[in-house]
Amino acid sequence: MHICMVAFSDLRFDYRIFREAHSLSRSGHAVTILSTTFDEQPLSGWEQMDVQLLPIDRSQSLRKLYPMFWYWAYKRLISIKADVFHAHDLDALWPCARAATRLNKPLIYDSHELWTEQSSLVNRPLIQSIWNLLERQLVPQAHRIITVSQAIAESLSDKYQVKTPITVLRNLPMYQPYENSFLLHNELDISTDVPIVLYQGGFLADNGLVEQIRAAKNFGDAVFVLMGGGPCEQELKSIVNNEGLRNKVYFIDRVPFSKLHSYTCSANLGLCLIKGTGKSFYNSLPNKLFEYMMAGLPIIASNFPEMKNVIQKTGVGTTINPSDIHAISLEVQSILKNRRELDRLHESAVLASKIYNWEKESEVLIRLYSEL
Repeated sequence: MHICMVAFSDLRFDYRIFREAHSLSRSGHAVTILSTTFDEQPLSGWEQMDVQLLPIDRSQSLRKLYPMFWYWAYKRLISIKADVFHAHDLDALWPCARAATRLNKPLIYDSHELWTEQSSLVNRPLIQSIWNLLERQLVPQAHRIITVSQAIAESLSDKYQVKTPITVLRNLPMYQPYENSFLLHNELDISTDVPIVLYQGGFLADNGLVEQIRAAKNFGDAVFVLMGGGPCEQELKSIVNNEGLRNKVYFIDRVPFSKLHSYTCSANLGLCLIKGTGKSFYNSLPNKLFEYMMAGLPIIASNFPEMKNVIQKTGVGTTINPSDIHAISLEVQSILKNRRELDRLHESAVLASKIYNWEKESEVLIRLYSEL
C-alpha cells in the first residue's frame, strides 16, 4: 500500500510522525511524507521514506503560510495518487480530505491533540471558531481517526458524534536501554554531583513553565533545565533574569529526537507538570512522560486523569497540582533527598519502559492499516 502523510511540522523534531512512518515502511508499505521545513539543515534517519519538503519562513503570518502549504500539498497529493492519505493534525487535514474525495481514497485523521482546545486558542474565540468549523466539516469525512489518549478519543466522539472508528495510539518512544550519561552537566558546565530537574518539550502559552521556574528557587541543591523551544521562550528567559535565577535555571535548544535519549538520561528527575489550560492539555498524555520513563527518571506529573493513571500503574513517580508552586518545590526536594526512593523510582521507570514502548504500541497502527 502507498501511504501519503501530510504534516505542517519540523520533521527533525517530530518523533511521532517518524515512528509511524518508520513502522509502516518496515511493514512493507511505501511511505511518502509531505511536510514543511523551517531551515536548510538536512534530515537524518528518514532515508527509507520519500520525503518532500516545502521551505517556509516562520516569521511570516500563519494566515499566509497555511493557504500556501495547503495549495502546495493538495497539488502534490493529486499527482502522487497514493492508496491512502494520512493527515497529521487539523492543519494538514484540508488538502488530504480534498484529495481523498477527488480520488476516492481512504482518509486518516491523526489528531495529535485536541486541536481546537489548545491553550493558544482558549482566549482567541474568533480563530478558535474558524478551526472548529473546519474540523466539524472535515472530521466526518475520515475513514479512520487516530489520537493519543482515550480521553481525547472520547472528546472527539462526543463533540462530533462520529461513527468513524477512533484508535488510540499513544506517544510511546522506541525502546532504548538506559545509559549512564552526563551530557547536560557537560554542556552546561555543571558539576556531576549537582542534581538536574528536567523539563523537555514545547515552551507554550500558559502550560505550567512559569510556575516550575518560580518553584526552582526552592529546589535545594538541584538546578532546573528547560530543553526545547517555542513562542514563549523569551518571556520565560525574562522571568529567569528578573528573578535572579540565572544560576538556578538553564535553557538548552531542543534536540533532534535521534539524540534526545542521551540528554534525557543525564537528568535526575523529570517534570511533566502541564497546566490544564484548555481541554487539550488536561487530556494529554505527553511524549515526555514516556521519554522520562525510558531514561529511568522519577517523574512528577500533573494530577489529571490520563497522566495520573499511567503514574499509578507504573509506580514511576507522583502527581500533584501543576499550578501549586510550593507543592512543586516540596515534591522535588522530597524525591531528590531520599536516595533509596530515587533508586526505587529509577528501577520502576526502567522496568516500565519495557512495556510502554513503540515496538509494542506500533502493532495498533499496523493492525489499523491492515483493516483498510
